Order: sequence, then C-alpha cells, then structure tokens
Amino acid sequence: MTTSTQSSASEASMCPGCGAGLVFNPSLGKLSCPYCQTAKTILKTPDGLQENPLLQSLEQAVESSHLSPQAQQVECNGCQALITFEPPDVAGDCPFCGTHITAQPQSADPVITPGGIIPFKVGRKASRQKLAKWLSTRWFAPSSLKQLAQHESLKGIYLPFWTFDCQTHTRYTGERGTYYYVTKTRRVKDSDGNWKTETYEERRTRWHSVSGNVNRFFDDVLVPAIKTVDVERLAKIGPWPLKHLVAYDPSFLQGFKAQRYQVSLPVGFSRAKRVMSSHITSDIRSDIGGDEQRIHSQDTSYRDETFKHILLPVWMATYRFKNKPYQVMINGESGKVVGDRPYCPFKIAGAITGVIVALGTIWGGYTYAEGEWRFPTWLTNPSELLPQLPSRPAAETESPSQSSPPPASETTPAPAAPPTTPPVAEPSPAFAEGLSFASEAATKTQAAQSKPEWQEVSNLWEQAIVTLLKVPADDPNAAIAQQKIQDYQRNLNYARERLAKAP
Repeated sequence: MTTSTQSSASEASMCPGCGAGLVFNPSLGKLSCPYCQTAKTILKTPDGLQENPLLQSLEQAVESSHLSPQAQQVECNGCQALITFEPPDVAGDCPFCGTHITAQPQSADPVITPGGIIPFKVGRKASRQKLAKWLSTRWFAPSSLKQLAQHESLKGIYLPFWTFDCQTHTRYTGERGTYYYVTKTRRVKDSDGNWKTETYEERRTRWHSVSGNVNRFFDDVLVPAIKTVDVERLAKIGPWPLKHLVAYDPSFLQGFKAQRYQVSLPVGFSRAKRVMSSHITSDIRSDIGGDEQRIHSQDTSYRDETFKHILLPVWMATYRFKNKPYQVMINGESGKVVGDRPYCPFKIAGAITGVIVALGTIWGGYTYAEGEWRFPTWLTNPSELLPQLPSRPAAETESPSQSSPPPASETTPAPAAPPTTPPVAEPSPAFAEGLSFASEAATKTQAAQSKPEWQEVSNLWEQAIVTLLKVPADDPNAAIAQQKIQDYQRNLNYARERLAKAP
C-alpha cells in the first residue's frame, strides 16, 4: 500500500468538526460523524484499479501491506476466522458463528494489497428492513427467529475474493453427431383388437471425427477466498456488479469489519481454471456443431494471467437454535437476502392437522366416532389417488392366425356366449423408457448452468419425447404418454432457451 493511501486513511479517520471517529455511511456514500453529522467524501474511482501479473507474483514474494495503518486483528475462538476492524470499533461477536470474541486484538498482519472494493450501499437500517421482510415469508419458522431483526444482530463485513484474467487457447479432438431418421414397421393391435402393420420414424446418430482450436479471453473470473461461510449460499447472493469496483481505500473499512483471505492465490487460480474449463467446453461444443457432440481431448494453454484481491460487502446475521448455528447473508450492494433457518415442528404439525381437517370437510371423508378420528381411505392408502390402469387379461387373447370354432348345430342351440373382455395390448416398454429419460432430464435441469449442461438436458427431453411417441395408440398408457409429450415439449423449449442464453 502506498504512503499516500496511508496518509489519506489517517486523515480520514478523525472528524474535522468534533474530533470523533468517522465511519463510512452507505446511504451517503461518504465518511460521516455519528455525533455532529459532519460528512467527508472519499475519492472513489475505477481508474486506480490495477491488475497484478500472476506468474510474477507466484514466483516472487507478493507485495503485501496492512489493510490500514490502524487496523486491528482478532481470531474467533469458535470458527478461527481472522477478523480485521478499525478502532474505535471493537471485536464484539463473530459475524460467522455468533461467538463472543474475548481474544485480545493485535495489529493486523500484512496481506496481499486489495486491488479494489465495492463499498456498502445498503445501510444497517435498510438491511434490517430487508431481513424483517425475508423473515416474514419464512413459514414454520420458530417465533424466536422473528426477533432476529429486532436488535443489532447484523454485522457488516467485507469478504475477500480473487479475480483472474487470462487469454486461453485450446486444441481439441472429438466427434460431431448428426441426427437422421429411418422408417421402420411394427405390428400393433387396433381398438377392435385386430392386428395391423404401421410405420414409424426411428432416430439415429451419424458420427464424424473432428478437431480444432478455440480461443477465449476471461475477464474477472470471481473466486471466493473464504472458508467460514457456505460458498454455495455466498454465490446465491450474487451476482456482484464488478463494474462498480473502485480503488481500495482504508476509509471504506471504518465502521465495518473485514475477513482475511483464507484461500491462497495458487489455490484460487486452480479454482478459476475449473470455472474457465466449463466455458471452454461449451465453446468446443459450439465449434463442433451438429446435433450432439463428443469431446475426446482438450489441451488448454494460458497466457497474460493477472489477478486482483478485492473486498465485497455483506451484512451477516448468525444465530443459534437448539445449539445449531444458522446464517443469513445480505448483499451489501444489492440488498439480496439468502439464508437458512430451522423449522418449528409444532407449527408444521398444526398446519398439517389444519389441512387434513379442511380436506376432510371438503371431501366428507374425515369423521369422528366412538372416541377416535377416522381418516379417509385415501390418506391411509395413497395408491387410491393413482390412476387405475387396465390390467392384462388372465388368458392370452386369440391370435389372428388361429382358426375359429366350428358353427353350432342347427338342431342344438348354441350355448350363450360368455362375456368377453376387450383385448388390451401388451404395455409398451417405450413408456417406462421415456419416463426414465425425463427423470434424468429433470434431475440435471436443477444443476444446469453452462451450455454443455443445457445441451445435455435438451437432448434428454428430446429423447423422452421421441421414445414416448413410440407408445402405440392402444397401449394402456397411451393417454398418459400423450399428456407427457406435451409437458416434455414445454420443458424442451425451456431448456433450448436456456441453452441459447447460457455462457
């Protein structure tokens, strides 16, 4: 950190009006005095953002300094987080696990100099309102949880991240799959039980070997440098508008805390490469083209690698319920709330009882007699709610090739014909196979993000539809298959839309 930055931080820490300590006010975007309302502007400019050469930093000692000349550091006894803060602020409770910190603060250890920061834009009052609104929508939450937004439980803290830039060049080999269809025939029974021959189209794939090169420049690949929060939950409060990054100034820390990075620079770049790899794979599939793609090998080279250490603002509320910790995080720039919470079993039980009584009232199946509640049969035997499909007759129906019985004698009346059961076709295995494709597609949809993943989801929905089209019209599952085809077509359209927009 340069001498000019240190000087500006020292001067900005005192109120010119009354001499009290200034704190950063997110609502004003300035340093302000909590006593005399004096405000002081912090120079915020993206021009001061600098990229650091990665290879040089890995081979040599990376430039490091204190987050500010007055920074104090303390370690939490509960989760071992290293928390940095500016006096006159105190350690207080740990933002990550809620443990009261009793360790003696000491001068903060040097860290790789932050290259940028997104200052808090959502203040404490606004964040408490957003937390209260979030809590009001949490069904079955314990009543004690509602008190979370009624006191100073929110902690403003800057979390560390790495960003990486680099140019990539990838050589690949693979195969391009192109769909084509062949006409085939099959024997089926019509609605009258007569055998007939029908034609249908069967999709096949023709594969061709391919090879090529793809290039992509990556700008600001974001990697969390922290272990004391759930990374998946941290990702959900994004996206982070990195265009709002400004040059780091220690003044932004006044009144807030900061977490020292826990993920080293080399490990951070390794994780960034995994993020890049998914995009590169998507580029390869697009370059291969066709209806399906197979990638046999890909070799990526990296050059012009640079990095920044940045700080991003988060409001955190950590609480315990039955000795189990729970976290709620609020994006300090956008105000988005993400968190977990416990469920109150008494509220759930009461709600279920209310639903059962309501359904019993509506359906007339929930009664009380002889000192006990009698539940409707569908509740004790849920299979009654499932569609009843026609069962296969006990005896096989007569084949069209078998001869008919001789006519009855003219002098002897023919016995009355026994009631016959309309012939039912053998259930087609295509129905179960189509549902299997659909189940796999639905599972993969939940986690799909990149183009390759959405391409796979699209292929599975299409396979499900094509397979269900093979179910004969007289199949006992034909009606259900037709309904599923309509549903899956909507899912396929959605997957194709996401494929077109995926990175």
